[in-house]
Amino acid sequence: MALFRGNLFLYCVACFASIGQFLFGYDQGVLSGILVNENWLALFDHPNETIQGMVVSVFLLGAWVSSYPASWVMDQFGRRWTIFSGAIVFIVGGILQTAAVHMAMLMIGRLFSGFGIGFLSTVLPVYTAELSRAHNRGTVTVMGMAINMLGYTASCFIDYGASYIDGEWSWRLPLLLQCVFAVILASGTFLLPESPRFLVRNDKTQEALKVLSIMYDGHPEDDDVQAEYNEIHTAVYYERTLGTPTWKEMFTTYRKRSWIGIAVQALGQLSGINIVTYYAPKMYERVLGPGREPILFSGFTALVYFGGAIVATLLVDRVGRRPLFMTGSICMIFWLVIMGVFNKVTLGETSAILVIAFTMIYVCTFGISWACTDWLYVAEIFPLRSRAKGMSLAVGSNWLSNFCIGLWTPHMLESIGFGTYIFYAAFNVIAFFIVYFFFVETKGKSLEEIDELFGDVNHSKVDCHYDDGTGTTSPSVTDEKKDIAATTFDNDHLPKEKPASQV
Repeated sequence: MALFRGNLFLYCVACFASIGQFLFGYDQGVLSGILVNENWLALFDHPNETIQGMVVSVFLLGAWVSSYPASWVMDQFGRRWTIFSGAIVFIVGGILQTAAVHMAMLMIGRLFSGFGIGFLSTVLPVYTAELSRAHNRGTVTVMGMAINMLGYTASCFIDYGASYIDGEWSWRLPLLLQCVFAVILASGTFLLPESPRFLVRNDKTQEALKVLSIMYDGHPEDDDVQAEYNEIHTAVYYERTLGTPTWKEMFTTYRKRSWIGIAVQALGQLSGINIVTYYAPKMYERVLGPGREPILFSGFTALVYFGGAIVATLLVDRVGRRPLFMTGSICMIFWLVIMGVFNKVTLGETSAILVIAFTMIYVCTFGISWACTDWLYVAEIFPLRSRAKGMSLAVGSNWLSNFCIGLWTPHMLESIGFGTYIFYAAFNVIAFFIVYFFFVETKGKSLEEIDELFGDVNHSKVDCHYDDGTGTTSPSVTDEKKDIAATTFDNDHLPKEKPASQV
C-alpha cells in the first residue's frame, strides 16, 4: 500500500480492508437466494419458517458472541491481526457451509462464519476511522462500509446466475465463492499498515510516523504530520495514566457514549432493513410468484442499496451525521407504511410494481442514511483507551438485534403481513427523537477533539511543559479541563514542543 500516498492511500486501504465488510454483505444476501432454491429445499427436506429463521439467525448469534472477545484481540495484537483472525475463522465456516450435507453441518458452518464476521465487523470501522483525517474520516470510513452493500449486491446476482446450474452446485457455488473472498482478505492483510494510534500506544514511534507521513503525503518532520502525531501521543499517554478500562467503567465513566453506541446500532437494524436483506426473494415471491424473477429483482434492489451507500460517501462529511440519521428516519417511516399498504391491498400487477418500487426507494434511503453512518458514528465517539470495548458493545447490540429480527421476521410476515412494515416504521419514529435529543455532531472533528464533546480533555489543545529538574511534567489545557488534566507524566512519554521524531 506504500505505493499510494495521501487520500489515495486512505481510500485504497479502506476499500481493501473492507473486503471483510464485503463478506458480511455477501453472507447476508447469499442465503436469501438459497432459501428459495428448489434443490436446496429438497436436499434439506423443505425446512419450515422456524428452521429457515434459525439458518439465518445462527450466523448473527455467532457474530454477537465473537464481537466481545474481538475488543481484547484488537488491544493486544492490533487491528491487522484482528482482521486476519476474522478472515481465517470465516474461511472455516464457509468451507463447512459449502460442504454441508445436513442441517446440523450447515448450522455449524453458519455459526463459524458468524464468529469471523463478529471480529471483522468490530475491527474494520475502528481501523478505517483511525487511518483517516478529520476532514475526510466520514468519507473514508463510509466508503469502506459501502463495500458491505457491494457484497450484498454481488451475492444476489451470483445467486441468480447460479440458479441456471442444475444440481447442488446451484447453491454450493455461491457459498464457495465467499471462501475465495476471505482468502484474498487474509492474504492481503500483511500488506496493510497498522493503525498509527495502536503503534503510538505500543511505543512504536517511527512506524507511527511513517504511516502518518504516508497519510499526509509528506515527511515525518512536516508540520501536519507532527501535529497529528503529538495530538495522538498526548492522548495516548494521558489515557495510559487512567489504566485499562473495565466493562463496568463502560457504563459509568463512558455511560453516555456506551448507550449511544448501543442505540445507534440497534436502531439501525430495527429500521426494518433486514426485511429486505434477508427475505427479499421470499417477499417478492409473494407478488411475483415462484421462479427466478424474485431473485433477479432482489439483485436490482441490492444494486439500488449500494447506490445509496455511494451517495452517503458524498454527503457524510458535507451535511454531517445527525442530519443524515434524522432525514433517513423520517423518509423511511413513509416508505415502510406505503410498502405495508401495497402488501395488504391487492391490485394485481400494479400492486407488485408498487411493492418493488417502494422497496427500492426504501433501501436507497437506508443506504444514504443509516446503513454506513451508524458504523462510522460508533467508531468515532469513544476515546482510544475504550474504543475497542465501546465498539464491541455497539457491534454486540447490532448482532443481537439482527439475531432477534432474523428469528421473528418470518413469523411476522406470515402472521401479520403488512403489519410487519408498520412495526418497523414505529422504530423509525423512536430513532428520530433519540438522535435529535442525545446524539452529538462529529463532522470535521479529530477523534481526540470529539472527546471534548463528551466532557473529556481535548488533547489537541494540550500545551506540554517540562521541568528538567524533576523529570516530570503536567499538561496544561484550557481552564475548564485543568481538573481532568492534573496528572503527572513521564518525560519519556510526553512530547515536547519539538518534532515528534526527536521524542
